[in-house]
Amino acid sequence: MASELITGFAGRPHVGSDDVGAFQAGILGVGSYVLQTGQQLKATVASANKVTIGTGDLVMNGRHVRMATATDLTIQNGSQGQKRNDLIVCRYSKASDGKETATLVVVKGTATSGTPADPSYNKTSILDGASVSDMPLYRIPITNLSVGTPVQLFKVLTPLGTVGIP
Repeated sequence: MASELITGFAGRPHVGSDDVGAFQAGILGVGSYVLQTGQQLKATVASANKVTIGTGDLVMNGRHVRMATATDLTIQNGSQGQKRNDLIVCRYSKASDGKETATLVVVKGTATSGTPADPSYNKTSILDGASVSDMPLYRIPITNLSVGTPVQLFKVLTPLGTVGIP
């Protein structure tokens, strides 16, 4: 089919997540952003091995993800004399049956005595058909056994209602 009227009545269910995702990406941008809602996914180091991500919403490649409650994530112990960068990402997954999910996960980095690098993550866009895609939210620096201050890696999207308002 060359064209399809997505927002018109078709006599059958026909609007899918790909349709809505493409529409939202066209309005908001094809990248990934945190929205100005809730706590804007603020990261707090809760203990030596726990980081809490606050409430809020994000859009990754047009897919909207809501974090209605704070989420605790476990950071694996560091090693004496070593440094490591872990990443907290929002991971989109699409199963073979078409079901889509989004969860927060920690991507563990590699320990080194030198300057740590960020671990690799899934960079393919959902808009390009990725079955797994990650949106980096925070870098978690680990020095020796200590979790450092989370480093924000996302952009906060300016709401359309504030653009061009005198």
